[in-house]
Amino acid sequence: MNNLDFLIADLPEDVNNLICFGEFQKAVRLIDIYLDRNISNTLKQRLNFEKYRIDVLKNEYIYTFEEALELAQEKIEGFTRQDLEDLKDQRYADWIFIEGREMFSKRFLDNIIKVHPTIKERLRIKEIEDEEERDFLDNAIKEIIEKGEKSYFIHLKTGIKMKSEHARINETVRVHLPIPQKAQQIANINILNTSHTAKFISPETYPQRTIFFEEQLKENENFTVEYSYENHVKYVNPDFNKVLKRQPKFHTNEWLPQIKFSPFLVDLAREIVKEEVNPLLKARKIYDYITQNVQYSYVRPYVSIVNIPEYAAYNLKGDCGVQALLFITLCRIVGIPAKWQSGLYVTPYGVGPHDWAQFYIEPYGWLFADLSFGGSAYRAKNERRWNFYFGNLDPFRMVANSEFHYDLLPQKKFLRSDPYDNQVGEVEYLDKGFSRNEFDVIMDIIDVHEI
Repeated sequence: MNNLDFLIADLPEDVNNLICFGEFQKAVRLIDIYLDRNISNTLKQRLNFEKYRIDVLKNEYIYTFEEALELAQEKIEGFTRQDLEDLKDQRYADWIFIEGREMFSKRFLDNIIKVHPTIKERLRIKEIEDEEERDFLDNAIKEIIEKGEKSYFIHLKTGIKMKSEHARINETVRVHLPIPQKAQQIANINILNTSHTAKFISPETYPQRTIFFEEQLKENENFTVEYSYENHVKYVNPDFNKVLKRQPKFHTNEWLPQIKFSPFLVDLAREIVKEEVNPLLKARKIYDYITQNVQYSYVRPYVSIVNIPEYAAYNLKGDCGVQALLFITLCRIVGIPAKWQSGLYVTPYGVGPHDWAQFYIEPYGWLFADLSFGGSAYRAKNERRWNFYFGNLDPFRMVANSEFHYDLLPQKKFLRSDPYDNQVGEVEYLDKGFSRNEFDVIMDIIDVHEI
């Protein structure tokens, strides 16, 4: 149920036209007509999925232009209609057409405030910039570079709670929660406590590691896991002159449907690296291109984006995972091994989901690339932090996933709310899966300290 290889198939032209103009009701009617015809199984799957994708889009883009304008005017001093038009053109305000109207993403205003360089100055209620947390990260990076390493002990409690309107009391519910996996920088993992007896715990090296519960649902019930681990990082300053001529070929293949060597991306990769043959320099050129040109932006659920790397390259915007996947795909196109890593970003100040990438260069082995952290450093003119995130990573990560679009163990019966990554958890009943807006996420920091 989590195999989305059929996304390589395009939609019929008339369906595509309706989708582009947001004529979703007409598109669904036309899809049903096609499904009654003698078409390939791949196209049937693609068409059925498009109906699901339409529902995701309708749930994501919920504000009309006038509603978006009113929301922005409530928070931003002197905000005008022209401001919103300009922010659309500058890729800060995400929108699509739905049934003839411009509809804005539910997070459009959060994105404007987070990413735009001057809007914060116009907020009616000034948000306190967390300079202390930013200084904490910069100091950690400085010490890693100077001392060569840094280690942290991290203790978290994470989980999910079904929203009351979606809770079917006494029915069987199946819950997968991400937990730390043994990775290059992760060691001494301990599962300390669980809300229920686990039915299964994935091996420490499983590419998308989880703990699995299956229970009869009770009222106001939480499913949680408490764990600790250590994060050890060693500073690497890769030298372009020491790169070996012989390089491996693993993790240089396509991984459909998202890591796809489309003609557009192949052409972009060649344009970026030009005649360069040194793999480390090629990787740096790709890192520079993304961090300098792809604007950070909250995006709609990944399941609604047909080709994520192309979305980033065409629109020059995307969140941490979108940027990481573009980096991985471009690296693989030019023969550099690259792969996914994701989980949580955890400091004494907060915790939240995050994605980044790894790439392999002999004689250094697997190196890190955090495109969104690198991009924010570049925009802030923080050259040390920008350079650091090409090759290195801070010690504030929980790694749950080392592959993109990989099955959970045990597998879910229904399509996952996020078929590609797993940072917060997955839930299903015996007859249906949960969408992301049907449960709340629990993330509690218990202890973060340097060791």
